Amino acid sequence: MFSLIYRFYFHLPASRIHYYLTRSITTSIYPQTVSDILKTKPIGSSVSLIGSLENVRKLKTQYFLDFIDGSSLNHLQVIVSGKNLPDVGKLNFGSTIRVNGTIVRSTHPQQEIELQAKQIDIIGSCDAFNYPLKCKTKHSFHFLRSCEQFRARDRMYGGALLSIRSELFYLIHNYFHEHKFTHIQTPCITSSDCEGGGETFKIKEYYSQSTSQMKEYFDKQTYLTVSGQLHLEAAASGLSRVYTLNPVFRADKNLSRFHLAEFWMLEAEIAGITKLEQLLDIYKHILQTVTANLRQNCREQFRLLEEYDIKPEFIDQFFLDKYSIVTYDEAVGYLKKSDEFQDFPKNGDFTRAHENYLCQKIMNNQPFFLINYPKEVKPFYMLVNDDECTVANFDFIFPSVGELSGGSLREHRYERLHKTVELLKLDDELDWYLDLRRYGSMPTAGFGLGIERFLIALTGIDNVRDVIPFPRYYQHCMS
Repeated sequence: MFSLIYRFYFHLPASRIHYYLTRSITTSIYPQTVSDILKTKPIGSSVSLIGSLENVRKLKTQYFLDFIDGSSLNHLQVIVSGKNLPDVGKLNFGSTIRVNGTIVRSTHPQQEIELQAKQIDIIGSCDAFNYPLKCKTKHSFHFLRSCEQFRARDRMYGGALLSIRSELFYLIHNYFHEHKFTHIQTPCITSSDCEGGGETFKIKEYYSQSTSQMKEYFDKQTYLTVSGQLHLEAAASGLSRVYTLNPVFRADKNLSRFHLAEFWMLEAEIAGITKLEQLLDIYKHILQTVTANLRQNCREQFRLLEEYDIKPEFIDQFFLDKYSIVTYDEAVGYLKKSDEFQDFPKNGDFTRAHENYLCQKIMNNQPFFLINYPKEVKPFYMLVNDDECTVANFDFIFPSVGELSGGSLREHRYERLHKTVELLKLDDELDWYLDLRRYGSMPTAGFGLGIERFLIALTGIDNVRDVIPFPRYYQHCMS
């Protein structure tokens, strides 16, 4: 059947389809890279590479070039004779070149091979004096923020951190693919504020020349999304297990090390979950599986970060056999017994200071779940517990980060949800969402995990602006 479908759609014989599905590319369609050369060590082979120079040294009539192209944390040493290539004296740190030559065995004890250059073409010269990045310099994160356009060229930032970020995205997608989730591309433009926080970017009206009036582009007020959850619920009602990994936007003027205006959010929604404990087990399994694979796959990158004194102090806490569970009421009790938070308000929400106190003083710097918040504190879509006072939700609190994730069972009872939405005067705006309960309501549960906060927990880097390639935050949008 599989073969017949392919033949019908593509008008190809089965033998040709099998060829394209199983063939191996003997000659790569991509340019050669330093990574390829260091891995295969093709001694005696002629190669042609394009990259930049990390360092230039001269010894008598020979030049030694540390050649990089971003494919490896290590450089390939290029040996150049000044007699044969007189323009080599124009090369300096940051220059981009094309080098043709032969791979030979190196006499240097710390490297197996090197490239004996026969021809070098300067593609892009570099004014090393004015170039922000400097040779043999460990640039700080604070400095690199001042030249975001060059951060990917820095060995630590591009070679280690961005590689870890890329691998994390891959492992997340791989986890959900293996566990039969469907990837949903939720919209970045929405007509509702899912979280109800009011920190949304509004799509601006435009001036209509035909009516000489300001007009909405859509037929209603719209926003940049703060969450894809409501759309994921719609998808989960038909597909059972769904997730999204999308940018979200919050018009937050907070300039703390934990806040961005644009950041990436992993959100998952699973149908058929009726107990909070089920959701907690799934969430824990995702964290531990992805984290374990990331440590395994990015050992060199983590070692490089350690050379810069960047260590993930609490990463082992992800692998605890059991995460403690603390109810909202228990947490309030702990806070009221403290000297700092005796006046914690009735049905108040927890701030970062509260989370840090609970994590450090009560939980001994171990991660834990905070569950069963008062319904007044949390959004309308969370399932109300049998006590009629709390909702079936969790916040996951992690050392040095605070709240890493939040999730809940969703309110699937139409009458109850409709009443809540009416009280909030959102029944017109969310009529489509209520339809999911009017017609064959399906119990679902899910969570959202901020990727940048996850990365600072994984790496030990202490600012979310340093774990995203081009950060956007209040009063800052470089490009």
